[in-house]
Amino acid sequence: MPVIPYCILLDDCSPNVPVTGVGDSHIQRLSEGGLLALYSELEKRNFSPNTLQSAALQFHRVVQTVFEHVAVVPFRFPTWLTPPELIQHLQQESPRYKAFLTSHANYVQMEARLASVASGLPTNATTGTAHLRARAAESHRLRKTADTLKNLLASEVIEWRERETQEGLRVYALVDRRSITGFRERLSKREHDINVRWSGPWPATEFLESPRRSDPERRTEKDRT
Repeated sequence: MPVIPYCILLDDCSPNVPVTGVGDSHIQRLSEGGLLALYSELEKRNFSPNTLQSAALQFHRVVQTVFEHVAVVPFRFPTWLTPPELIQHLQQESPRYKAFLTSHANYVQMEARLASVASGLPTNATTGTAHLRARAAESHRLRKTADTLKNLLASEVIEWRERETQEGLRVYALVDRRSITGFRERLSKREHDINVRWSGPWPATEFLESPRRSDPERRTEKDRT
């Protein structure tokens, strides 16, 4: 039977794991290479467009419950694997995951989505040159806001990562669990003319070395947004 894996953590952890997960299925454990994978056995035919949203909420509830206590490497939802594939993945990625989970045991990730207050480019940007200038000005505003946030939060953040998107800019902050309150307090003092939406804490996956293309972790039907 295929399985849906939730997340991976160190085998010597004592996490608080819910009894049931997606579709009220029993959550099972698989230990391999010093790692522990949490998963459920499920049939694909049990999923439909009408149940996918509720299944996703159940999936993320499991991951967040475990993540409240220990560092995890979450899978994207839905990732379908066979049990042998899950075992092989743990065997192949044991050194990478163990190094990450050990070094980031007490770290979390805070995320910011930066976008212009305006819903789009100026209406007078009709020519190619004007359009490029408008985009450059927008990019400059986003970068300036990101730099301001980094300066404001510097004392609470260990490392930063950025990623450009069609909507603007995503900024990722690596934060110690003990610094989350201080991070939020400093963040509340900011005032900008750019729309900034913060979320977190999340597992610090932006700071995990990218897997190889053949890894089953990348085989998903929908990326996290």
